[in-house]
Amino acid sequence: MIRNKMISKGTITTRLLKIEPILRVYKVVLVSLMTLLIIFIFNNEIAIDPIKNSQPSLAIIQPNSSLIESNPSYDEIMEEREEEQPDNEELTEEERMIPDDEIVILPPRLPSIVDGTKKAVTLRERFILGAVMQYGVTTSYNGAYKKISYPNGDVDISTGVCTDVIIRAFRAVDIDLQREIHRDMKRYFRKYPKKWGLRRPDSNIDHRRVPNMEVYFERKGYKIPIGKQGDFSNYLPGDLVVWRINNDLTHIGIVSDQKVPGTSRYYIIHNPFQGVEISDWLGEFEIINHFRVFKD
Repeated sequence: MIRNKMISKGTITTRLLKIEPILRVYKVVLVSLMTLLIIFIFNNEIAIDPIKNSQPSLAIIQPNSSLIESNPSYDEIMEEREEEQPDNEELTEEERMIPDDEIVILPPRLPSIVDGTKKAVTLRERFILGAVMQYGVTTSYNGAYKKISYPNGDVDISTGVCTDVIIRAFRAVDIDLQREIHRDMKRYFRKYPKKWGLRRPDSNIDHRRVPNMEVYFERKGYKIPIGKQGDFSNYLPGDLVVWRINNDLTHIGIVSDQKVPGTSRYYIIHNPFQGVEISDWLGEFEIINHFRVFKD
């Protein structure tokens, strides 16, 4: 019995010694594959597009900040892209546009509040800057009902809905929409939508609803014609735009002071469900309202 056990152990040891070189080979192959995979992921993450890494930081813009240095790489990169195209062939508008998933905005050729190369002086410019400064700060979307203080109440700055972008931008010009809309609803409650079954004004939520904003802005005389769908010539920096996403959902945003390259459209500053962004949105959905508060 004892001898059989010893033989059995010896046999196992011999087999292990034979397998060990094979295991070493497998180990080397596995480590090599993992290394290649990491290199592939890393390279694709940082080198998708050189323009993507040239966009300015928008989260540190302060009111009336000094001019930031220009980015010479922008013109160089754009020249390289133009050289890649045949001289005898004109690019279509669609071909000239940078896909949304590549970049949010491009460094402008003209001074712009969007990247801090232009100071905010007028009320309209301060209003746009108040919206721009939310970029990179409000990074999520949450439409849950919250009890907030009054006046000048707000949900956490890191989140909110599309109307919160508007509310916070107005505070940059010392206008508290929470108070203004609440006071107007107390006096003229019957003129406001009854979609939510409210019997009286609620300062926690009324100003954060797009239909209420629409009524308020129209009552104040800020409404201007929508114009023909697809014609954006009358949509100017600082304007407010309302879109119909579907039959029940509406969305509101602010027209920025920077145009989408190769188009007549301005970028829109808004929170379309994942945080504040500056993106080419103006023609994405049906426009149902257009307001101009600032004439300067």
